[in-house]
Amino acid sequence: MLEPSIQMLNKARQGQYAVPAFNFHNLEILQAIIETAENHRSPVILQITPTYLEKIGDVAAAAMARGVAKAAKIPVALHLDHSNSLEWIQWALEHGFTSVMIDASALPLNENIAHARKTVELARAHGATTEAELGHIGGIEDSQETGNPDMALADPSGAVKLVTESGIDTFAPAVGTAHGLYKFTPKINFLLIEKICTLVKVPLVLHGGSGIPDDMIREAIRKGIAKVNIGTELKVAWARSMAETLITEQEPWKAVLKVREAVGRVVAHKISLCGSEGKA
Repeated sequence: MLEPSIQMLNKARQGQYAVPAFNFHNLEILQAIIETAENHRSPVILQITPTYLEKIGDVAAAAMARGVAKAAKIPVALHLDHSNSLEWIQWALEHGFTSVMIDASALPLNENIAHARKTVELARAHGATTEAELGHIGGIEDSQETGNPDMALADPSGAVKLVTESGIDTFAPAVGTAHGLYKFTPKINFLLIEKICTLVKVPLVLHGGSGIPDDMIREAIRKGIAKVNIGTELKVAWARSMAETLITEQEPWKAVLKVREAVGRVVAHKISLCGSEGKA
């Protein structure tokens, strides 16, 4: 069933677990996410970036995700991830997305707040959930290099100002994670997560969840994270499995079945890690 993400995230915050949010990049990854989440009775958030909407075909990608989500036997939210454009926000809302993220974190705080406030205004008209980000989350977001060895963590007072003045539903603070796979063990500021969690009363989002050691994910959730984003690990599982499968299998539908199994194993592990199994 398709629903706004705020419902499942509020339950996660209260229950001290997290909802896994998986980026999908093609049909078989999308299918693996939903099939595995259904098998484990976990709520799940499907998400995609504007870059991948453009690569796949925006209308087709939205239609297949919306169709799969509506037919699912578990709560599913469809989320636009990392949009720095209000035009993409409006497009997503008009095409059935139930959650949208405006990423204006590179702008001065007041401009970030203004973009978040406008996103809230647009989303409210569609009954959708909103997300905004503060600070710099390093790594590679699709084709755009955003790495920064001196990445700026979210300022607690700025976090309060952003959440309060914009009315945003969920909040993604930069706490030391990065997008993509890590070359070194990340340094997550758990005290910062805990402090921000006490200051703002909306669910917190952890970006850059791929490759973070399991114990660090669990600790982040204990400190107040309610949504964990995973994308790169699914792409890696898909690519490795597809490369191995195509050595002996040239029938596309047979190859896809094996690839879905590989992606599903990653999804199952992340569901267990988040503590969301059986919460649907």
